[in-house]
Amino acid sequence: MTATEAERNRRRGLTPWWRVRSWGKDLDTLTRLHRALKALDTDDHAAHQPLSAPALLAPPSEPAIPSDPAPPSDPAPAPEAGHGEPEPGPPDAVPEQAAAGPDPAIAAIRETFRYVADAGDRAVGFFYGQLFVRQPHLRQLFPPAMDEQRDRLFRSLGRIVESLSTPDEMAAYLSQLGRDHRKYRVEPEMYETVGAALLATLRAFARDAFTSEAEEAWTQVYLAGSSLMIKAAEEDAARSPASWTAEVVKVDHPADNIAVLTIAPDQPLPFVAGQHLTVQTPRWPRVWRAYSLAGMPRDDGLLTLHVKAVPGGWVSNALVRYTAPGSELVLGPPLGTMTLEPAGDRDLLCVAGGTGLSPIKAIIEQAVRESAVTPRRIYLYYGARRRHELYDLPDLWRLEDAYGGFELIPVTSDDPAFDGMQGNVGRVAARYMPHTDCEAYVAGPPEMVRETIRVLARTGLGPERIHFDDALLTDQPRTGTGT
Repeated sequence: MTATEAERNRRRGLTPWWRVRSWGKDLDTLTRLHRALKALDTDDHAAHQPLSAPALLAPPSEPAIPSDPAPPSDPAPAPEAGHGEPEPGPPDAVPEQAAAGPDPAIAAIRETFRYVADAGDRAVGFFYGQLFVRQPHLRQLFPPAMDEQRDRLFRSLGRIVESLSTPDEMAAYLSQLGRDHRKYRVEPEMYETVGAALLATLRAFARDAFTSEAEEAWTQVYLAGSSLMIKAAEEDAARSPASWTAEVVKVDHPADNIAVLTIAPDQPLPFVAGQHLTVQTPRWPRVWRAYSLAGMPRDDGLLTLHVKAVPGGWVSNALVRYTAPGSELVLGPPLGTMTLEPAGDRDLLCVAGGTGLSPIKAIIEQAVRESAVTPRRIYLYYGARRRHELYDLPDLWRLEDAYGGFELIPVTSDDPAFDGMQGNVGRVAARYMPHTDCEAYVAGPPEMVRETIRVLARTGLGPERIHFDDALLTDQPRTGTGT
């Protein structure tokens, strides 16, 4: 269905399709897909290696416009509805997996996505070409240099296809994504255009593998995900702005390439310790980059960000080198589910690398504040390459003095003169962790986080006890991007 058709249906009094779908039905769709994909993993683990979904995240600088683009189409046509009835839409659920073996349609989802992943930038260029031919005005939502735009659609599809999250986690992630998309001025009808472009891309690159069963399964999965995103955005619009204007009130430089920014939003910006948000600077309009919030929510409403300037990073260098008190920023909504709540009353094993200390410090501060009700031991392994890059040691020492249950273990990986622990911070934490009846929180550069997750898992710590911000983990900035 096109945006014009959707507007016509609204005028006729038809109920939009996403309002007919319930949260339970959307979750059921994700649950059935998740179970079927897990069954495929068990059935054919040796035959399929994990996809490299991040290859789809960075579109080329000039999106390829197909010479004969497919016309916009409704993902799955249905009989016309009368006045006051729901808009036409496909069925609500993926068909049940056959008991005899893996569902061919579900297998086709993974196989067809593999073709697109293998095509890399060609597939991304084709997708954006399809998108902009159908709705040329969508181009203005993206930054001028398209190679900086990490497309979250393909990221979320990669997570779904690889069963990287439980259905509940995926539903929460998609809901947050929908709320975040409000800052781009995304309207519900745009999701239909994106869906049509996605199906056209899958059809073009998977060719014969993109069967009618695969198309139907993809349609149902996309409808479930986009429905969750649209409804979350609508609910959020009733209580929060799409973005916040904020003034920088203080800038500290604890190291040459690191800035600690204290920011005053123009309206209250509620968040939970451990979350992150996206930031846009005046130097780079429409270029957003994610940064974790350091510290617990404050009574005065001020926010703190720890930013490291990355070589070639447009946004990070603007924040570290060209931001001063009085500078204005634009902030997106808080995102992320790496919070203290899942820890219950267990001890905390925290592993932070570089400015990954930001969310870890926030979670530790919350645990310390709640220690009268929930006493626990907190172990922080704080790593950097060299001693001078452990930029927040003075404040951490003060926290250690204030709370006897907090133990700080600084670690360097490339500083022979350092008189503390030396080595890979994740490996040091795994080797010296006091016990496995704890909750682990990990943040830092993506490769450091992945390595830490692997070594902690080998100690017997279950995956449900290892917490990290997977949305940030999938961000893999390249030199020249707006990191």
